[in-house]
Amino acid sequence: MIQINRRKAFSSLGLIGGTALLTGCSETGMNIATAEFPSEPSWSYRRLDPADVAERTYRIYPEGGCMYGVVGGVIGTLANKVGEPFRSFPIDMMRFGDGGVGGCGSLCGVINGGSALIGMFHSEKPKEKREAMIAELVVWYETTPLPQYEPEKPAWADDTPSSVSGSVLCHLSTGRWCETTGCEAFSMEKKERCRRLAADGAGKIVELLNRDLDGERILGKLTPQVQSCIDCHGKEDMGNAMVKMNCGTCHQFDGEHP
Repeated sequence: MIQINRRKAFSSLGLIGGTALLTGCSETGMNIATAEFPSEPSWSYRRLDPADVAERTYRIYPEGGCMYGVVGGVIGTLANKVGEPFRSFPIDMMRFGDGGVGGCGSLCGVINGGSALIGMFHSEKPKEKREAMIAELVVWYETTPLPQYEPEKPAWADDTPSSVSGSVLCHLSTGRWCETTGCEAFSMEKKERCRRLAADGAGKIVELLNRDLDGERILGKLTPQVQSCIDCHGKEDMGNAMVKMNCGTCHQFDGEHP
């Protein structure tokens, strides 16, 4: 009498199953080795309307804040236009960027989320194009009077003055706006300001991605002040600073530069 243990029995069943599968395929004329399977959906960017994305960002902002609004505005519009894989994007994770990363007041969610989107569509090496696009976003954020977006129906405040942040840090950006307007950091006016700022940022990201799609070379020119700092302190000279954001955020001089 032949003894068959459990492992041999299951191995035999597996072999039989595999044979049956292959036989079934051959009967239908399908060759596993040469079969063509559906390709993965593409994460490639498609042209969007900045105004549509800005409106969507403003609308969804209360669900998760600035970073959530910026990324959700772009990805959600792509999901409506293209479908997958954008419909499956885990947008909820982007709530961490609210308030300068979990309320810490560090990197503004507009820059954080916008850079993540640029990284999604430009993850390739070398990194020059990606960094140039992010640099243009940063310079725009630091030097432009914001917010500029005007919703059809303001949600939290009717009047939202603009200010120049001079920094990508949430704490300084918000503080300078409060200083300019006389509004408190926890007021409804400030919440409306950040909501509109997110809409501005989403529109700017789409503008950059559209220009890139058109084949326009984005140079990512820095402000003269930052470029001057890099000329001395950057890789080609002293090599003691790696920066593209406004240097005056952390370094201030009463007189001439040492």
